[in-house]
Amino acid sequence: MEREAMQQHAALRRPFDNRGVTRIAQRWLPRALLAAGTVLALAACGGGEGGGSSSAAPASTVVRLCPATVNYSTPYLGGTGSGELVKVQIDTKQMTWAVTFLDSSVPRTTGTVQPTRSDTTSGSNMMSGTLTQETGLPTDKLNQCAFRLNGASLDPARPARLFLGEGVMGGTIPGARIQFNGVAGAGAVPDTTFPYFQFIGFSQIESDLTKVAGNYNGSGFHEVPSKGFQWVGQDYRMALAADGSFTVCDNAMGGTCRQKGNKFTVHASGALLSTNYEGELPPTLGGTQGHAYLIVGKLRGALVPVMIRVGYANSSFTNLQPIGADDEIGIGMMAPAVSTTQGAVNGEYIGVDSDFEYRTTALVGQDAAMLDPFRASDATRAIALKLDYSQTMPGVVTTLRKDGTATTPVGKFMFTGGVFGCLETRSGSPYFTIGAFVE
Repeated sequence: MEREAMQQHAALRRPFDNRGVTRIAQRWLPRALLAAGTVLALAACGGGEGGGSSSAAPASTVVRLCPATVNYSTPYLGGTGSGELVKVQIDTKQMTWAVTFLDSSVPRTTGTVQPTRSDTTSGSNMMSGTLTQETGLPTDKLNQCAFRLNGASLDPARPARLFLGEGVMGGTIPGARIQFNGVAGAGAVPDTTFPYFQFIGFSQIESDLTKVAGNYNGSGFHEVPSKGFQWVGQDYRMALAADGSFTVCDNAMGGTCRQKGNKFTVHASGALLSTNYEGELPPTLGGTQGHAYLIVGKLRGALVPVMIRVGYANSSFTNLQPIGADDEIGIGMMAPAVSTTQGAVNGEYIGVDSDFEYRTTALVGQDAAMLDPFRASDATRAIALKLDYSQTMPGVVTTLRKDGTATTPVGKFMFTGGVFGCLETRSGSPYFTIGAFVE
């Protein structure tokens, strides 16, 4: 039985002046917050855009939100919601795209678990196609940095898209149809089609563990194909040492602190790799065989660690690999455990969430709005939030729904280098989105 798995980034962090706040208000917040049935009062004073000055503002050069041209000489290394380590390349003159799978547990062929999309011995580990310039965003400045990946989505009504920024790229990459009958009565995977998978990657990464070492907050979203694609959230703290050793503390009540895998080492890609990294749930069959990557982006002088877990599955008795199903996969991010100042993260962010929806998040002071950038006036897709910057845990900004009740779950935001992660519980299941700063 097939089900569609629809449940399932320009890092330019800078202070915002009145013009910036007004632009956000004019472009996104009225639609998002009014659609959600709320009212937001914004201070838009001075002679800025929409600031009430009677004299005409002098003409100014439009500042691009992304490079004017990019080609394959600038690859973006990153991770996906499917727990894949990938290199994404685009050429904005030739209008082509290419995705190279460097490590993946997503099978290449439906009905199997191996070979995977990263296997180079059984065919190419690259997919490619042509690009089309996006036209559905509110302004030309946004559209000129957004592209459709023709042929990448398994659902023509839901195109795969990439959003290009300065040093960062986010959006979606090719999806997959996954199904497996299991082995020895275990590890069966229901027939499921993912139109595309979430992606975020960076043109520059940090591989020096002595520079990455520190204390972090982390959050993310995983799912386990062999457990009926069961969802599980990640909410933790990590202390990472310069030698690659680390301790992860689960923030859940009764959570433990331990090193969940082998020490992080530098992978050939430049990402940091921990083998035999425990998932949030125990393996379906056999022992812990999955592993984790930290892809540490370098944006505006800050580090942005994105963590993915690559699963493991093997049903063959002849390939000299252990039989097993430790196939939990997913993506998350970490941010330094340092307090965030209200106002310092104001702006527009764009990304993809764990419901497989494109999301724009607009932040102004204590107010936030999340909406579909391609259907901004759709009230059913808009969510208004109130942010609490008191931070009992430094670096974790809590949120409440503006239309919520006493039983409405609290969400958590974390920020670094113009990228944010947000984790919330919705109807008893984890919801996660990661977004990169646009403007």
